[in-house]
Amino acid sequence: MKFNDIVMILKDIPHIGIENGKILYDFIRVKKFNHILELGFAHGTSTCYMAAALKENGLGVITTIDRDSAKERKPNIFNLSEKLNFEEIITPIFAEKSYNWELMKIVEKNTIQGKCTPVFDFCYIDGAHTWEVDGLAFFLVEKLLKPGAWILFDDIEWTFEQSPALKDSKIVKKMPEEERKTPQVKKIFNLLVSQHPNFENLKISKGWGWAQKRTDHETYIAPSKIIENIYANQIIKVDIVRYLKKFRERVLRKTRR
Repeated sequence: MKFNDIVMILKDIPHIGIENGKILYDFIRVKKFNHILELGFAHGTSTCYMAAALKENGLGVITTIDRDSAKERKPNIFNLSEKLNFEEIITPIFAEKSYNWELMKIVEKNTIQGKCTPVFDFCYIDGAHTWEVDGLAFFLVEKLLKPGAWILFDDIEWTFEQSPALKDSKIVKKMPEEERKTPQVKKIFNLLVSQHPNFENLKISKGWGWAQKRTDHETYIAPSKIIENIYANQIIKVDIVRYLKKFRERVLRKTRR
């Protein structure tokens, strides 16, 4: 579906503006993703921008997760999905507390013989905005992203203290001052994503943080492999020492004769 065909319907619905909606749309059109994961959809506006791009490409689905309270929004994701005829593209999942529990289920579902099979080409995170929730979410998402896939964090500079909707709430007032004032998503991006050996092409722009999962896994050796290599090297060294010792003894015996 063309971008201009959905702008008039979505332009006044929170929480993503037309400009960012167009960036999402164009990015998906160019990359031709098949399976998108979204964490935090609210009304479903960003979901629909992405779904429109998938529909225009002629392929792809979106798995999107938010809390049960998203059902009460007006309009909600069901209203928008039905209005734009995206029901076959968008699969919303509602969590009682956190999308991390639902991510655990997806990881579990795709784990075969102790290894998780990556299934997503792109993940857009615009949810809890906290170190605890989205920090764990990043590590769970990393397991589910295919090599070469992208992850995008919204609200890199956002803080609870600056939020008109939340700053005066009881939950935020009870937070330590440091947590209220800290852009927690930025901490996740700088301390977890940027330092993770499986990610490259990092960029922060206009409140968004972009990163791509590496396609060459040879640059990363799992700790267990490192330990195995250490033991293997030690065994080789012992074998060499034994061989040299035996060789030396043979040489000495021949010289004595």
